[in-house]
Amino acid sequence: MNDRGDFPEPNARKRAKRTRNSAKTKEDILNAAIEEFCAYGYAGANTTRIVSLAGCNIRMLYHYFDNKDGLYIAALSRVYEELRSSEEATNFWNASPHDGIVALTHFTFDYMRENRRFPKMILNENLNQGRAAAQIAQVIYTTARPFIEKLDSLLARGQAEGVFLRRPDALHLYLTILALSFIHISNQHTLSATFGVDLTSPGFLRERKEHITEVVLSYLGVA
Repeated sequence: MNDRGDFPEPNARKRAKRTRNSAKTKEDILNAAIEEFCAYGYAGANTTRIVSLAGCNIRMLYHYFDNKDGLYIAALSRVYEELRSSEEATNFWNASPHDGIVALTHFTFDYMRENRRFPKMILNENLNQGRAAAQIAQVIYTTARPFIEKLDSLLARGQAEGVFLRRPDALHLYLTILALSFIHISNQHTLSATFGVDLTSPGFLRERKEHITEVVLSYLGVA
């Protein structure tokens, strides 16, 4: 406010607008970059295409992200952040042990199918031998550790209540759930050709999801 009324000074409005526009431009570049890296990998990604998709000029890319490496690291960080925030927003841990494991399994299966930019970025980064992931390893680990700790607590509660006959290592169990939820995506083209089954069809995905859930619960000793 100012002495003449309840409206901000014109310069303040302009600064606020510039801030909003800057934030939007940065976000547009980042989202365009994720699409580009998913489609072409790090080596094949083209910064000219990225800024064209983002609707800005190349100077903005270098202003916000320094270079292609900085943009790629930001893109990889973002898909990890999206996964962790989505997990946090889902109420796995306050459910009963049985329902919590089912919810986690279903969430992981659905997330890999519905948010393809995560598996695509991860596949590309593994082809890149994890060079960028190594640079943000501490951040990734710091955000992932609480998730594994909560899963371990859920497994401990399930065993204490007699719901689970086994209490496996939480990391190994999560990796199993992740692998079961991922192979039909990462290898969908070759597996579809090999077995003559459309791995993207709603019927297959429904059966696959049910199968994975049964496998996980059976391993835990749930009748």
